[in-house]
Amino acid sequence: MKALVLKKRGVFELLETPIPEPEANEVSITVACCSVCRTDAKMWQSGHRDLVLPRIPGHEISGYVAGDPARPVSIWPGTACGTCRYCKGGRENLCPSMKILGFHRNGGFAEHVTVPRTSLFAVPQELPMPLAALAEPLACALHGLDQAAVDTGDRVLIYGAGTLGIFLALGAQARGASALIVDPCREKLEKSRVFRAHIGVPGIEDPREASGEFDAVINAASAPATLDGLLKIRSGGRFCLFSNLATLPESGSQLLAVLHYRELQLVGAYGCTRKAIESALDLLAVNRGELGFLIERIMPLEDVPAVMADVLGGEQFKYIIDFQNQT
Repeated sequence: MKALVLKKRGVFELLETPIPEPEANEVSITVACCSVCRTDAKMWQSGHRDLVLPRIPGHEISGYVAGDPARPVSIWPGTACGTCRYCKGGRENLCPSMKILGFHRNGGFAEHVTVPRTSLFAVPQELPMPLAALAEPLACALHGLDQAAVDTGDRVLIYGAGTLGIFLALGAQARGASALIVDPCREKLEKSRVFRAHIGVPGIEDPREASGEFDAVINAASAPATLDGLLKIRSGGRFCLFSNLATLPESGSQLLAVLHYRELQLVGAYGCTRKAIESALDLLAVNRGELGFLIERIMPLEDVPAVMADVLGGEQFKYIIDFQNQT
């Protein structure tokens, strides 16, 4: 099969490799589409704590069970033990034995991949496979909303107008909350303007324009200034650290004082659960006609190295590898 292998930092190699054989309780998936994640680009640039090279990246995958077009699936990219307290409690994303596609095992930058049977979720018939490949990032957003306990009637402030910021807003609106996105990049806000108007989510460039108090604040950007969102939360409200911070702000001690005196809740969100993948597929199917703007480009596998710098820059939406129409 054709595969794009990350040989070392900054170096991809397009190779013909053996089709992987599924182990016990695994199935073989013919990859239809694989979205290129910013995490893939960070791995390409500087590696990752869980990454051993060489590796085939890619964890945002849609495909077909054993190549059968009648069995389209989206994939939860983890392999969990199924027996620990986290797995039994429905928080398998925290399993200490977690192995992730594209990190610990070869992923979707290839024509075939093997995954556990428990990682498969049927794609709704009406959902195109390029959009089905976005179930994993949307599931991460839905998990973040769960962590922030976003519910009907809540006001939610979201830092970041990239793909995940848009997905957080979509998920918040679907729960009956009202969302506001803040991002200093006017171009990113403009690219989502029509969709945001469709779902009723305004966007602003300056966080100082976010008036009133919010029930929850979520950062879908790594800028340390996003922690200033703690100052915009009502007493007893929640801040979800959805994106890890590049550095800590100089005002860290002052922000912790706000956390203390106003009894705010600070929670983290990492990855997603199987349940969130299922919910994400349903939400994608409902909104399939309006989400095409999130796909910057559908491309063949060999074009991936040329877009990694753009993906790393974070100013674009999603690049999708399409294996269905390659010769």
